[in-house]
Amino acid sequence: MMLALLAAAPKGPLDTWSPTLFALLALLLPLIALVIVLAFTVDSRRVSAAISILFTLAAVGCALVVVAIEIAHPLHLERNATFLQLFTGQSGVASEFLLQWGVLADPLAAVMLIAVTLTSLLVQVYALAFIRREDGPVRFFSVLLFATFAMTGVTLSTSYFEMLLFFGLVTLSTYLMIGHWWQREDAAAAASRAFIISAAGDLALLGGVGYLFFRFSELNFQTLATQYTGGKVSANGLFIMSILIFLGAAAKSAQFPLHAWLPGSAQAPAPAAALLHSAGAALCGVYLVARAYALFHASPRGLALLAIVGGVTAVLGVLWALFQENLKRAIACTTMGELGLMVLALGIGAYGAGIFEVFAHAWPKALLFLAAGVIIRELRTERLAEMGGLWQRMPLTGWVMLIAVAAGAGIPPFSTFWSKDAILSKALALRSPIAIIVITAVTLLGAMALVRIFRLAFTGETARRRRFDPDRIGDAGGRVATAMVILAIPCIVAGIRGFRGRTDPIAFVTFPGVALSNSHFVAAAITAAAAVLGAAIAWAIYGRRPSRVVELEPVRRAMGEGLFVERAYGSMPPSTWSPTAWPSRAGRGAGSRMFARARC
Repeated sequence: MMLALLAAAPKGPLDTWSPTLFALLALLLPLIALVIVLAFTVDSRRVSAAISILFTLAAVGCALVVVAIEIAHPLHLERNATFLQLFTGQSGVASEFLLQWGVLADPLAAVMLIAVTLTSLLVQVYALAFIRREDGPVRFFSVLLFATFAMTGVTLSTSYFEMLLFFGLVTLSTYLMIGHWWQREDAAAAASRAFIISAAGDLALLGGVGYLFFRFSELNFQTLATQYTGGKVSANGLFIMSILIFLGAAAKSAQFPLHAWLPGSAQAPAPAAALLHSAGAALCGVYLVARAYALFHASPRGLALLAIVGGVTAVLGVLWALFQENLKRAIACTTMGELGLMVLALGIGAYGAGIFEVFAHAWPKALLFLAAGVIIRELRTERLAEMGGLWQRMPLTGWVMLIAVAAGAGIPPFSTFWSKDAILSKALALRSPIAIIVITAVTLLGAMALVRIFRLAFTGETARRRRFDPDRIGDAGGRVATAMVILAIPCIVAGIRGFRGRTDPIAFVTFPGVALSNSHFVAAAITAAAAVLGAAIAWAIYGRRPSRVVELEPVRRAMGEGLFVERAYGSMPPSTWSPTAWPSRAGRGAGSRMFARARC
Protein backbone atom coordinates (compact mmCIF):
# COMPACT_ATOMS: atom_id res chain seq x y z
CA MET A 1 0.00 0.00 0.00
CA MET A 2 2.81 2.39 0.91
CA LEU A 3 4.63 1.58 -2.33
CA ALA A 4 1.46 2.11 -4.37
CA LEU A 5 0.80 5.52 -2.80
CA LEU A 6 4.39 6.65 -3.33
CA ALA A 7 4.51 5.41 -6.90
CA ALA A 8 1.10 6.89 -7.82
CA ALA A 9 2.09 10.43 -6.90
CA PRO A 10 2.46 12.39 -10.17
CA LYS A 11 5.12 14.74 -8.81
CA GLY A 12 6.93 14.88 -5.55
CA PRO A 13 10.04 13.65 -3.74
CA LEU A 14 10.36 10.57 -5.94
CA ASP A 15 11.13 12.84 -8.90
CA THR A 16 14.27 14.18 -7.23
CA TRP A 17 15.35 11.53 -4.73
CA SER A 18 18.31 9.40 -5.72
CA PRO A 19 17.82 5.62 -5.41
CA THR A 20 21.56 5.15 -5.02
CA LEU A 21 21.63 7.41 -1.95
CA PHE A 22 18.93 5.41 -0.18
CA ALA A 23 20.58 2.18 -1.28
CA LEU A 24 23.84 3.37 0.27
CA LEU A 25 22.02 4.18 3.51
CA ALA A 26 20.46 0.71 3.53
CA LEU A 27 23.97 -0.73 3.20
CA LEU A 28 25.61 1.41 5.89
CA LEU A 29 22.90 1.30 8.56
CA PRO A 30 23.53 -2.36 9.59
CA LEU A 31 27.27 -1.66 9.69
CA ILE A 32 26.78 1.39 11.92
CA ALA A 33 24.52 -0.64 14.21
CA LEU A 34 27.14 -3.41 14.35
CA VAL A 35 29.82 -0.96 15.47
CA ILE A 36 27.53 0.51 18.15
CA VAL A 37 26.49 -2.91 19.46
CA LEU A 38 30.07 -4.16 19.68
CA ALA A 39 31.37 -0.95 21.25
CA PHE A 40 28.68 -0.03 23.76
CA THR A 41 26.54 -3.07 24.61
CA VAL A 42 28.95 -5.42 26.32
CA ASP A 43 26.35 -7.50 28.13
CA SER A 44 22.87 -6.14 27.46
CA ARG A 45 20.49 -8.26 25.43
CA ARG A 46 17.69 -5.72 25.24
CA VAL A 47 19.88 -2.75 24.34
CA SER A 48 21.74 -4.63 21.62
CA ALA A 49 18.46 -5.97 20.23
CA ALA A 50 16.86 -2.51 20.30
CA ILE A 51 19.77 -0.94 18.42
CA SER A 52 19.83 -3.77 15.92
CA ILE A 53 16.09 -3.66 15.26
CA LEU A 54 15.93 0.14 15.07
CA PHE A 55 18.71 0.45 12.50
CA THR A 56 17.42 -2.48 10.46
CA LEU A 57 13.96 -0.90 10.46
CA ALA A 58 15.53 2.25 9.03
CA ALA A 59 17.24 0.10 6.38
CA VAL A 60 13.85 -1.40 5.48
CA GLY A 61 12.50 2.12 5.04
CA CYS A 62 15.35 2.97 2.69
CA ALA A 63 14.73 -0.23 0.72
CA LEU A 64 11.05 0.66 0.37
CA VAL A 65 11.98 4.07 -1.01
CA VAL A 66 14.34 2.45 -3.54
CA VAL A 67 11.56 0.11 -4.70
CA ALA A 68 9.06 2.98 -4.88
CA ILE A 69 11.44 5.06 -7.00
CA GLU A 70 11.99 2.13 -9.36
CA ILE A 71 8.23 1.62 -9.72
CA ALA A 72 7.50 5.33 -10.22
CA HIS A 73 10.44 5.93 -12.56
CA PRO A 74 11.46 2.67 -14.26
CA LEU A 75 13.82 4.61 -16.56
CA HIS A 76 15.54 6.47 -13.73
CA LEU A 77 19.04 7.29 -14.94
CA GLU A 78 20.92 7.38 -11.63
CA ARG A 79 21.11 3.71 -10.72
CA ASN A 80 24.87 3.23 -10.63
CA ALA A 81 26.81 5.65 -8.42
CA THR A 82 30.54 5.51 -7.61
CA PHE A 83 31.57 6.70 -4.16
CA LEU A 84 35.21 5.57 -3.98
CA GLN A 85 37.99 5.15 -6.54
CA LEU A 86 40.62 2.74 -5.28
CA PHE A 87 43.58 2.98 -7.67
CA THR A 88 44.43 3.86 -11.25
CA GLY A 89 46.19 2.14 -14.06
CA GLN A 90 48.04 5.37 -14.88
CA SER A 91 48.88 7.67 -12.00
CA GLY A 92 46.88 10.86 -11.96
CA VAL A 93 44.63 10.02 -14.89
CA ALA A 94 41.07 9.87 -13.57
CA SER A 95 39.73 8.14 -16.65
CA GLU A 96 42.05 5.18 -16.08
CA PHE A 97 40.62 4.14 -12.72
CA LEU A 98 40.36 0.37 -12.79
CA LEU A 99 38.65 -0.44 -9.50
CA GLN A 100 35.79 1.58 -8.09
CA TRP A 101 33.34 1.13 -5.26
CA GLY A 102 29.72 2.20 -5.42
CA VAL A 103 26.15 0.93 -5.35
CA LEU A 104 23.87 -0.33 -8.10
CA ALA A 105 20.18 0.32 -7.45
CA ASP A 106 18.37 -1.26 -10.39
CA PRO A 107 15.15 -3.33 -10.24
CA LEU A 108 17.07 -6.56 -9.54
CA ALA A 109 18.85 -4.96 -6.59
CA ALA A 110 15.62 -3.37 -5.36
CA VAL A 111 13.79 -6.71 -5.25
CA MET A 112 16.61 -8.40 -3.36
CA LEU A 113 17.18 -5.43 -1.05
CA ILE A 114 13.64 -5.46 0.31
CA ALA A 115 13.80 -9.23 0.84
CA VAL A 116 17.11 -9.03 2.73
CA THR A 117 16.28 -6.10 4.99
CA LEU A 118 12.69 -7.05 5.82
CA THR A 119 13.54 -10.69 6.52
CA SER A 120 16.44 -9.61 8.71
CA LEU A 121 14.19 -7.24 10.65
CA LEU A 122 11.55 -9.89 11.38
CA VAL A 123 14.21 -12.45 12.30
CA GLN A 124 15.68 -10.00 14.80
CA VAL A 125 12.27 -9.31 16.35
CA TYR A 126 11.77 -13.06 16.69
CA ALA A 127 15.29 -13.55 18.09
CA LEU A 128 14.72 -11.01 20.86
CA ALA A 129 12.44 -13.52 22.56
CA PHE A 130 14.08 -16.67 21.19
CA ILE A 131 17.74 -16.15 22.17
CA ARG A 132 18.27 -16.54 25.91
CA ARG A 133 20.97 -14.83 27.94
CA GLU A 134 23.07 -17.99 28.08
CA ASP A 135 22.96 -18.25 24.27
CA GLY A 136 25.06 -15.11 23.79
CA PRO A 137 22.46 -12.57 22.60
CA VAL A 138 24.89 -9.70 21.98
CA ARG A 139 27.12 -11.93 19.87
CA PHE A 140 24.07 -13.29 18.04
CA PHE A 141 22.67 -9.87 17.13
CA SER A 142 26.13 -8.74 16.08
CA VAL A 143 26.41 -11.68 13.69
CA LEU A 144 22.91 -11.00 12.30
CA LEU A 145 23.88 -7.38 11.62
CA PHE A 146 27.14 -8.49 10.03
CA ALA A 147 25.28 -10.98 7.81
CA THR A 148 22.74 -8.30 6.83
CA PHE A 149 25.54 -5.90 5.91
CA ALA A 150 27.34 -8.57 3.88
CA MET A 151 24.22 -9.65 2.01
CA THR A 152 23.18 -6.06 1.35
CA GLY A 153 26.66 -5.45 -0.03
CA VAL A 154 26.28 -8.39 -2.40
CA THR A 155 22.90 -7.04 -3.48
CA LEU A 156 24.19 -3.55 -4.28
CA SER A 157 27.55 -4.49 -5.83
CA THR A 158 28.37 -2.67 -9.04
CA SER A 159 31.27 -4.90 -10.09
CA TYR A 160 32.78 -8.35 -9.77
CA PHE A 161 35.40 -6.81 -7.48
CA GLU A 162 32.80 -5.68 -4.95
CA MET A 163 30.91 -8.94 -5.32
CA LEU A 164 34.05 -10.92 -4.53
CA LEU A 165 34.76 -8.89 -1.39
CA PHE A 166 31.23 -9.18 -0.06
CA PHE A 167 31.13 -12.88 -0.95
CA GLY A 168 34.04 -13.32 1.44
CA LEU A 169 32.09 -11.51 4.16
CA VAL A 170 29.07 -13.72 3.51
CA THR A 171 31.30 -16.79 3.89
CA LEU A 172 32.48 -15.54 7.28
CA SER A 173 28.98 -14.60 8.45
CA THR A 174 27.69 -18.03 7.42
CA TYR A 175 30.41 -19.69 9.47
CA LEU A 176 29.55 -17.56 12.50
CA MET A 177 25.80 -18.15 12.25
CA ILE A 178 25.99 -21.92 11.82
CA GLY A 179 28.63 -22.15 14.54
CA HIS A 180 26.83 -19.92 17.04
CA TRP A 181 26.51 -22.83 19.45
CA TRP A 182 30.19 -23.61 18.93
CA GLN A 183 30.35 -25.80 22.05
CA ARG A 184 28.33 -28.44 20.19
CA GLU A 185 30.58 -30.65 18.09
CA ASP A 186 27.97 -31.04 15.33
CA ALA A 187 27.48 -27.28 15.05
CA ALA A 188 31.22 -26.61 14.99
CA ALA A 189 31.82 -29.24 12.30
CA ALA A 190 28.87 -27.98 10.21
CA ALA A 191 30.17 -24.42 10.42
CA SER A 192 33.64 -25.53 9.36
CA ARG A 193 32.25 -27.51 6.44
CA ALA A 194 30.22 -24.50 5.28
CA PHE A 195 33.27 -22.27 5.56
CA ILE A 196 35.57 -24.59 3.59
CA ILE A 197 33.09 -25.23 0.77
CA SER A 198 32.16 -21.55 0.52
CA ALA A 199 35.79 -20.46 0.63
CA ALA A 200 36.64 -22.94 -2.13
CA GLY A 201 33.87 -21.39 -4.20
CA ASP A 202 35.26 -17.94 -3.45
CA LEU A 203 38.65 -19.05 -4.80
CA ALA A 204 36.99 -20.22 -8.02
CA LEU A 205 35.18 -16.89 -8.23
CA LEU A 206 38.51 -15.12 -7.73
CA GLY A 207 39.90 -17.07 -10.68
CA GLY A 208 36.92 -16.11 -12.81
CA VAL A 209 37.18 -12.44 -11.84
CA GLY A 210 40.91 -12.48 -12.59
CA TYR A 211 40.29 -14.01 -16.00
CA LEU A 212 37.59 -11.45 -16.77
CA PHE A 213 39.87 -8.59 -15.79
CA PHE A 214 42.75 -10.03 -17.82
CA ARG A 215 40.65 -10.22 -20.98
CA PHE A 216 38.46 -7.11 -20.64
CA SER A 217 40.40 -4.80 -18.25
CA GLU A 218 37.01 -4.08 -16.71
CA LEU A 219 34.94 -5.50 -13.85
CA ASN A 220 31.81 -3.32 -13.83
CA PHE A 221 28.68 -5.39 -14.48
CA GLN A 222 26.94 -2.85 -16.68
CA THR A 223 30.02 -2.05 -18.74
CA LEU A 224 30.88 -5.70 -19.29
CA ALA A 225 27.33 -6.60 -20.31
CA THR A 226 27.87 -5.02 -23.72
CA GLN A 227 31.36 -6.46 -24.27
CA TYR A 228 30.85 -10.22 -23.97
CA THR A 229 29.54 -10.47 -27.53
CA GLY A 230 32.08 -8.09 -29.05
CA GLY A 231 34.44 -10.82 -30.21
CA LYS A 232 37.18 -10.04 -27.68
CA VAL A 233 36.93 -13.52 -26.19
CA SER A 234 36.25 -16.80 -27.96
CA ALA A 235 33.29 -19.04 -27.17
CA ASN A 236 35.58 -21.35 -25.21
CA GLY A 237 36.90 -18.41 -23.20
CA LEU A 238 33.38 -17.27 -22.32
CA PHE A 239 32.50 -20.81 -21.28
CA ILE A 240 35.54 -21.01 -19.00
CA MET A 241 34.55 -17.69 -17.43
CA SER A 242 31.01 -19.03 -16.96
CA ILE A 243 32.30 -22.18 -15.25
CA LEU A 244 34.51 -20.26 -12.81
CA ILE A 245 31.81 -17.74 -11.94
CA PHE A 246 29.24 -20.50 -11.55
CA LEU A 247 31.53 -22.50 -9.24
CA GLY A 248 31.58 -19.52 -6.90
CA ALA A 249 27.80 -19.28 -7.13
CA ALA A 250 27.26 -23.04 -6.75
CA ALA A 251 29.22 -23.19 -3.49
CA LYS A 252 27.06 -20.47 -1.98
CA SER A 253 23.70 -21.69 -3.31
CA ALA A 254 24.37 -25.36 -2.55
CA GLN A 255 24.30 -26.70 -6.09
CA PHE A 256 25.16 -30.39 -6.41
CA PRO A 257 27.82 -31.58 -5.55
CA LEU A 258 28.76 -28.48 -3.51
CA HIS A 259 25.56 -28.76 -1.50
CA ALA A 260 26.93 -30.62 1.53
CA TRP A 261 27.03 -27.57 3.80
CA LEU A 262 23.34 -26.72 3.44
CA PRO A 263 21.76 -29.60 5.44
CA GLY A 264 24.30 -28.96 8.18
CA SER A 265 23.20 -25.33 8.39
CA ALA A 266 20.25 -26.67 10.37
CA GLN A 267 22.68 -26.62 13.32
CA ALA A 268 22.29 -22.84 13.42
CA PRO A 269 19.70 -21.31 15.77
CA ALA A 270 16.29 -21.08 14.11
CA PRO A 271 16.45 -17.29 13.49
CA ALA A 272 19.90 -17.59 11.90
CA ALA A 273 18.78 -20.54 9.77
CA ALA A 274 15.75 -18.54 8.66
CA LEU A 275 17.96 -15.69 7.43
CA LEU A 276 20.48 -18.05 5.83
CA HIS A 277 17.88 -19.91 3.78
CA SER A 278 15.48 -17.12 2.90
CA ALA A 279 17.62 -14.08 2.10
CA GLY A 280 21.16 -14.95 3.12
CA ALA A 281 24.08 -17.01 1.89
CA ALA A 282 21.90 -19.62 0.18
CA LEU A 283 20.61 -17.02 -2.28
CA CYS A 284 23.95 -15.30 -2.90
CA GLY A 285 24.92 -17.69 -5.65
CA VAL A 286 21.62 -17.34 -7.49
CA TYR A 287 21.92 -13.58 -7.24
CA LEU A 288 25.47 -13.68 -8.64
CA VAL A 289 24.27 -15.71 -11.63
CA ALA A 290 21.44 -13.22 -12.18
CA ARG A 291 23.81 -10.25 -11.92
CA ALA A 292 26.32 -11.89 -14.30
CA TYR A 293 23.57 -13.15 -16.59
CA ALA A 294 24.92 -11.28 -19.60
CA LEU A 295 27.98 -13.55 -19.46
CA PHE A 296 25.90 -16.73 -19.36
CA HIS A 297 23.55 -15.36 -22.03
CA ALA A 298 26.56 -14.89 -24.30
CA SER A 299 27.61 -18.52 -23.77
CA PRO A 300 24.98 -21.13 -24.73
CA ARG A 301 27.05 -23.81 -23.03
CA GLY A 302 27.05 -21.68 -19.88
CA LEU A 303 23.25 -21.60 -19.90
CA ALA A 304 23.18 -25.36 -20.48
CA LEU A 305 25.45 -25.82 -17.48
CA LEU A 306 23.03 -23.81 -15.33
CA ALA A 307 20.05 -25.82 -16.52
CA ILE A 308 21.69 -29.22 -15.99
CA VAL A 309 23.18 -28.54 -12.57
CA GLY A 310 20.07 -26.69 -11.40
CA GLY A 311 17.78 -29.50 -12.54
CA VAL A 312 19.86 -32.20 -10.84
CA THR A 313 20.09 -30.15 -7.64
CA ALA A 314 16.34 -29.48 -7.59
CA VAL A 315 15.36 -33.13 -8.01
CA LEU A 316 17.87 -34.44 -5.47
CA GLY A 317 16.96 -31.75 -2.94
CA VAL A 318 13.25 -32.55 -2.84
CA LEU A 319 13.93 -36.30 -2.87
CA TRP A 320 16.28 -36.04 0.09
CA ALA A 321 13.79 -33.87 1.96
CA LEU A 322 11.27 -36.73 1.85
CA PHE A 323 13.58 -38.98 3.87
CA GLN A 324 14.93 -36.60 6.49
CA GLU A 325 14.08 -37.41 10.10
CA ASN A 326 15.27 -34.07 11.49
CA LEU A 327 12.78 -31.19 11.20
CA LYS A 328 15.23 -28.43 10.30
CA ARG A 329 17.27 -30.66 7.98
CA ALA A 330 14.09 -31.55 6.10
CA ILE A 331 13.31 -27.86 5.62
CA ALA A 332 16.93 -27.25 4.58
CA CYS A 333 16.69 -29.92 1.88
CA THR A 334 13.56 -28.29 0.48
CA THR A 335 15.63 -25.10 0.23
CA MET A 336 18.12 -27.02 -1.90
CA GLY A 337 15.28 -28.03 -4.21
CA GLU A 338 14.11 -24.42 -4.54
CA LEU A 339 17.64 -23.17 -5.20
CA GLY A 340 18.06 -25.75 -7.94
CA LEU A 341 14.78 -24.64 -9.49
CA MET A 342 15.95 -21.01 -9.51
CA VAL A 343 19.19 -21.94 -11.27
CA LEU A 344 17.27 -24.13 -13.72
CA ALA A 345 14.98 -21.19 -14.49
CA LEU A 346 17.94 -18.96 -15.26
CA GLY A 347 19.45 -21.72 -17.39
CA ILE A 348 16.39 -22.00 -19.64
CA GLY A 349 16.09 -18.24 -20.04
CA ALA A 350 13.27 -17.64 -17.54
CA TYR A 351 15.19 -14.73 -16.01
CA GLY A 352 12.30 -12.75 -14.55
CA ALA A 353 10.54 -15.90 -13.33
CA GLY A 354 13.73 -17.09 -11.65
CA ILE A 355 14.17 -13.82 -9.78
CA PHE A 356 10.48 -13.82 -8.86
CA GLU A 357 11.04 -17.31 -7.43
CA VAL A 358 13.87 -15.91 -5.29
CA PHE A 359 11.53 -13.25 -3.92
CA ALA A 360 8.52 -15.55 -3.52
CA HIS A 361 10.60 -18.26 -1.84
CA ALA A 362 12.06 -15.97 0.84
CA TRP A 363 8.92 -15.50 2.93
CA PRO A 364 7.65 -19.09 3.34
CA LYS A 365 11.17 -20.38 3.94
CA ALA A 366 11.85 -17.89 6.71
CA LEU A 367 8.45 -18.64 8.22
CA LEU A 368 9.07 -22.40 8.14
CA PHE A 369 12.29 -22.07 10.11
CA LEU A 370 10.78 -19.66 12.64
CA ALA A 371 7.82 -21.99 13.21
CA ALA A 372 10.24 -24.91 13.50
CA GLY A 373 12.13 -22.97 16.16
CA VAL A 374 8.95 -22.63 18.23
CA ILE A 375 8.20 -26.34 17.90
CA ILE A 376 11.72 -27.37 18.87
CA ARG A 377 11.76 -24.97 21.80
CA GLU A 378 8.52 -26.46 23.15
CA LEU A 379 9.26 -30.15 22.52
CA ARG A 380 13.03 -30.03 23.05
CA THR A 381 13.54 -32.35 20.11
CA GLU A 382 14.16 -31.96 16.38
CA ARG A 383 13.12 -35.49 15.39
CA LEU A 384 9.90 -35.63 13.38
CA ALA A 385 9.23 -39.13 14.71
CA GLU A 386 8.88 -37.67 18.22
CA MET A 387 6.35 -35.03 17.19
CA GLY A 388 2.68 -35.18 16.31
CA GLY A 389 -0.70 -33.88 17.41
CA LEU A 390 0.48 -30.31 17.89
CA TRP A 391 -2.44 -28.63 16.11
CA GLN A 392 -4.65 -28.48 19.20
CA ARG A 393 -1.80 -27.39 21.46
CA MET A 394 -0.19 -24.86 19.10
CA PRO A 395 -2.93 -23.52 16.79
CA LEU A 396 -1.20 -20.24 15.89
CA THR A 397 2.05 -21.98 15.01
CA GLY A 398 0.04 -24.57 13.10
CA TRP A 399 -1.77 -21.95 11.02
CA VAL A 400 1.34 -19.96 10.11
CA MET A 401 3.23 -23.14 9.27
CA LEU A 402 0.31 -24.33 7.13
CA ILE A 403 0.43 -21.02 5.24
CA ALA A 404 4.20 -21.40 4.81
CA VAL A 405 3.79 -24.97 3.57
CA ALA A 406 1.10 -23.95 1.07
CA ALA A 407 3.19 -21.01 -0.14
CA GLY A 408 6.37 -23.04 -0.44
CA ALA A 409 4.63 -25.97 -2.12
CA GLY A 410 3.15 -23.83 -4.88
CA ILE A 411 -0.49 -24.32 -3.89
CA PRO A 412 -2.59 -21.67 -5.68
CA PRO A 413 -2.98 -18.80 -4.97
CA PHE A 414 0.01 -18.60 -2.62
CA SER A 415 3.34 -17.01 -3.49
CA THR A 416 5.53 -19.60 -5.22
CA PHE A 417 2.65 -20.88 -7.36
CA TRP A 418 3.01 -17.85 -9.61
CA SER A 419 6.78 -18.11 -9.94
CA LYS A 420 6.72 -21.86 -10.62
CA ASP A 421 3.90 -21.29 -13.08
CA ALA A 422 6.04 -18.74 -14.94
CA ILE A 423 9.10 -21.03 -14.98
CA LEU A 424 7.03 -23.89 -16.39
CA SER A 425 5.51 -21.51 -18.94
CA LYS A 426 8.99 -20.75 -20.27
CA ALA A 427 9.79 -24.47 -20.49
CA LEU A 428 6.56 -25.03 -22.43
CA ALA A 429 7.43 -22.16 -24.77
CA LEU A 430 10.82 -23.77 -25.40
CA ARG A 431 9.13 -27.15 -25.95
CA SER A 432 11.75 -28.79 -23.76
CA PRO A 433 10.31 -32.09 -22.47
CA ILE A 434 13.15 -32.64 -20.00
CA ALA A 435 12.71 -29.19 -18.44
CA ILE A 436 8.93 -29.63 -18.29
CA ILE A 437 9.25 -33.02 -16.58
CA VAL A 438 11.87 -31.79 -14.10
CA ILE A 439 9.92 -28.66 -13.13
CA THR A 440 6.69 -30.61 -12.71
CA ALA A 441 8.42 -33.35 -10.71
CA VAL A 442 10.13 -30.83 -8.43
CA THR A 443 6.81 -29.09 -7.81
CA LEU A 444 5.08 -32.39 -6.97
CA LEU A 445 7.87 -33.79 -4.78
CA GLY A 446 8.46 -30.43 -3.11
CA ALA A 447 4.80 -30.26 -2.13
CA MET A 448 5.05 -33.81 -0.78
CA ALA A 449 8.12 -32.96 1.31
CA LEU A 450 6.57 -29.86 2.88
CA VAL A 451 3.19 -31.46 3.59
CA ARG A 452 5.03 -34.44 5.09
CA ILE A 453 6.71 -32.09 7.57
CA PHE A 454 3.40 -30.52 8.55
CA ARG A 455 1.59 -33.87 8.72
CA LEU A 456 4.15 -35.50 11.00
CA ALA A 457 4.46 -32.47 13.29
CA PHE A 458 0.86 -31.32 13.69
CA THR A 459 -1.41 -34.31 13.11
CA GLY A 460 -1.60 -37.85 14.43
CA GLU A 461 -0.60 -38.89 17.91
CA THR A 462 0.14 -36.26 20.51
CA ALA A 463 3.81 -35.76 21.38
CA ARG A 464 5.13 -39.25 20.74
CA ARG A 465 7.97 -38.68 23.20
CA ARG A 466 6.85 -40.56 26.29
CA ARG A 467 8.85 -38.45 28.74
CA PHE A 468 7.27 -35.18 27.60
CA ASP A 469 4.06 -33.81 29.11
CA PRO A 470 1.75 -32.77 26.21
CA ASP A 471 -0.26 -30.50 28.51
CA ARG A 472 2.71 -28.14 28.81
CA ILE A 473 2.99 -27.57 25.06
CA GLY A 474 1.79 -24.14 23.96
CA ASP A 475 2.09 -21.40 21.37
CA ALA A 476 4.71 -18.72 21.62
CA GLY A 477 3.35 -15.25 22.14
CA GLY A 478 4.44 -11.65 21.93
CA ARG A 479 7.27 -10.82 19.57
CA VAL A 480 7.66 -14.37 18.26
CA ALA A 481 4.01 -14.58 17.22
CA THR A 482 4.12 -11.06 15.76
CA ALA A 483 7.13 -11.85 13.58
CA MET A 484 5.56 -15.06 12.28
CA VAL A 485 2.19 -13.45 11.52
CA ILE A 486 3.86 -10.60 9.62
CA LEU A 487 5.92 -13.10 7.61
CA ALA A 488 2.73 -14.97 6.73
CA ILE A 489 1.33 -11.88 4.99
CA PRO A 490 3.73 -11.85 1.98
CA CYS A 491 3.08 -15.56 1.52
CA ILE A 492 -0.54 -14.67 0.77
CA VAL A 493 -0.21 -11.18 -0.71
CA ALA A 494 2.10 -12.33 -3.49
CA GLY A 495 -0.70 -14.62 -4.64
CA ILE A 496 -3.27 -11.83 -4.56
CA ARG A 497 -0.90 -9.71 -6.63
CA GLY A 498 -0.64 -12.63 -9.01
CA PHE A 499 -4.41 -12.61 -9.57
CA ARG A 500 -4.40 -8.91 -10.40
CA GLY A 501 -1.40 -8.82 -12.73
CA ARG A 502 0.51 -12.03 -12.98
CA THR A 503 3.34 -10.72 -15.17
CA ASP A 504 4.00 -7.49 -13.26
CA PRO A 505 6.53 -8.85 -10.72
CA ILE A 506 8.28 -10.79 -13.49
CA ALA A 507 8.44 -7.93 -15.99
CA PHE A 508 9.85 -5.69 -13.24
CA VAL A 509 13.19 -7.56 -13.37
CA THR A 510 13.22 -8.88 -16.94
CA PHE A 511 16.59 -9.15 -18.69
CA PRO A 512 17.23 -7.33 -22.00
CA GLY A 513 17.28 -9.79 -24.85
CA VAL A 514 15.34 -12.49 -22.99
CA ALA A 515 11.72 -12.74 -24.08
CA LEU A 516 9.11 -12.58 -21.32
CA SER A 517 6.90 -15.67 -21.35
CA ASN A 518 3.51 -14.87 -19.92
CA SER A 519 1.93 -17.60 -17.83
CA HIS A 520 -0.94 -19.29 -19.59
CA PHE A 521 -3.64 -21.74 -18.69
CA VAL A 522 -1.69 -24.91 -19.47
CA ALA A 523 1.29 -23.97 -17.27
CA ALA A 524 -0.98 -22.81 -14.45
CA ALA A 525 -3.05 -25.99 -14.64
CA ILE A 526 0.00 -28.27 -14.60
CA THR A 527 1.62 -26.37 -11.72
CA ALA A 528 -1.56 -26.38 -9.64
CA ALA A 529 -2.25 -30.04 -10.37
CA ALA A 530 1.30 -31.10 -9.46
CA ALA A 531 1.29 -29.13 -6.20
CA VAL A 532 -2.16 -30.29 -5.12
CA LEU A 533 -1.46 -33.89 -6.11
CA GLY A 534 1.83 -33.91 -4.21
CA ALA A 535 0.14 -32.46 -1.14
CA ALA A 536 -2.68 -35.02 -1.33
CA ILE A 537 -0.27 -37.94 -1.71
CA ALA A 538 1.79 -36.83 1.29
CA TRP A 539 -1.34 -36.25 3.37
CA ALA A 540 -2.53 -39.77 2.63
CA ILE A 541 0.83 -41.53 3.05
CA TYR A 542 1.93 -39.82 6.25
CA GLY A 543 -1.41 -40.16 7.98
CA ARG A 544 -2.22 -43.00 10.32
CA ARG A 545 0.77 -45.22 9.48
CA PRO A 546 3.73 -42.96 8.56
CA SER A 547 6.15 -45.75 9.49
CA ARG A 548 5.23 -47.68 6.34
CA VAL A 549 7.12 -45.19 4.22
CA VAL A 550 10.44 -45.85 5.93
CA GLU A 551 10.26 -49.65 5.95
CA LEU A 552 12.61 -49.81 2.94
CA GLU A 553 15.66 -49.24 5.11
CA PRO A 554 18.34 -49.21 2.35
CA VAL A 555 16.36 -46.64 0.36
CA ARG A 556 15.70 -44.54 3.43
CA ARG A 557 19.35 -44.62 4.49
CA ALA A 558 20.61 -43.78 1.00
CA MET A 559 18.23 -40.85 0.56
CA GLY A 560 18.71 -39.62 4.11
CA GLU A 561 22.46 -39.46 3.49
CA GLY A 562 22.03 -37.75 0.13
CA LEU A 563 22.76 -40.86 -1.94
CA PHE A 564 25.88 -41.34 0.23
CA VAL A 565 27.33 -37.99 -0.84
CA GLU A 566 27.38 -36.86 2.78
CA ARG A 567 29.12 -40.10 3.72
CA ALA A 568 31.77 -39.28 1.12
CA TYR A 569 32.29 -35.88 2.69
CA GLY A 570 32.29 -37.50 6.12
CA SER A 571 34.99 -39.98 5.08
CA MET A 572 37.49 -37.12 4.89
CA PRO A 573 39.88 -36.81 7.85
CA PRO A 574 38.17 -35.32 10.91
CA SER A 575 40.64 -32.45 10.88
CA THR A 576 39.13 -31.33 7.57
CA TRP A 577 35.86 -30.28 9.19
CA SER A 578 36.56 -30.13 12.92
CA PRO A 579 37.73 -26.70 14.06
CA THR A 580 39.13 -28.26 17.23
CA ALA A 581 42.02 -29.60 15.13
CA TRP A 582 42.83 -26.30 13.45
CA PRO A 583 44.50 -24.55 16.43
CA SER A 584 47.08 -27.36 16.64
CA ARG A 585 48.63 -25.96 13.48
CA ALA A 586 48.73 -22.37 14.70
CA GLY A 587 48.71 -22.23 18.47
CA ARG A 588 46.66 -24.94 20.13
CA GLY A 589 43.45 -23.66 21.67
CA ALA A 590 43.58 -20.22 20.07
CA GLY A 591 40.30 -20.72 18.23
CA SER A 592 38.51 -21.91 21.36
CA ARG A 593 39.80 -18.97 23.37
CA MET A 594 38.58 -16.58 20.68
CA PHE A 595 35.06 -18.03 20.88
CA ALA A 596 35.15 -18.06 24.67
CA ARG A 597 35.89 -14.33 24.75
CA ALA A 598 32.89 -13.75 22.48
CA ARG A 599 30.36 -15.31 24.82
CA CYS A 600 28.71 -11.97 25.61
